[in-house]
Amino acid sequence: MLKEGVKIDLLQPQIALAASIIEMCYREIGIECVVTAGNDGQHMSESRHYAGKAIDVRTHTVPEGSLDHLVGRIRECLGKNYDVVLEGDHLHVEYDPKG
Repeated sequence: MLKEGVKIDLLQPQIALAASIIEMCYREIGIECVVTAGNDGQHMSESRHYAGKAIDVRTHTVPEGSLDHLVGRIRECLGKNYDVVLEGDHLHVEYDPKG
């Protein structure tokens, strides 16, 4: 699900795939996945958001006891070419190939 006003028109295929995988991980714990930022919003000038290579996902609806498990599961499913960073009230996921 997209938060109202979120733009995803520039998303690269790798992030579209990541969004599907993230949604699957949220479903596994019975929580709705909400993308809160795509290629919109205010981010650092060099942010991968502006190139369609990053999304933010809401985490405040995830029970505190499930959050570490969820983040670990997402990292496991996405693999080494993605950075998954918990940033306060959201999860920042970006495509950042390491090879």
